[in-house]
Amino acid sequence: MTGEPPPPETRSFPADPTALTDVRRFVRSHAEKVLLPPEAAEDLALAVSEACANAVRHTPSRQFTVGFRRVDDSAEVTIEDQGVFRRPTVRPGVARTSGRGIPLMLALVDEVSITEGSQDRRGTLVRLLKRKAG
Repeated sequence: MTGEPPPPETRSFPADPTALTDVRRFVRSHAEKVLLPPEAAEDLALAVSEACANAVRHTPSRQFTVGFRRVDDSAEVTIEDQGVFRRPTVRPGVARTSGRGIPLMLALVDEVSITEGSQDRRGTLVRLLKRKAG
């Protein structure tokens, strides 16, 4: 396949934990259309759900947008909010109750990239790529 991939199918969701079920349904539906194997589709849906949960939990965004598209033999999902990215801090001797989202995403998909939102340019963009095989 050559040339630019098609534009993503996008959908906006309210920044509310109850929207995560609809996010997973959106991802599974599109994963099925691009013939992603069921196990890969579930891994992708969980990784996307985690990225969206971070947008809900850690940003003042009222909504976030999820985009899905096929890129060659892969499914690419983007999650965009209006937040400022804050790197997790690890303090020795303090039990962690959060901060496991990015490692989880890294374990579930083939590629993770984060374009960090800042005070000057709000909006964090997370890109997840899951290959059909591999």
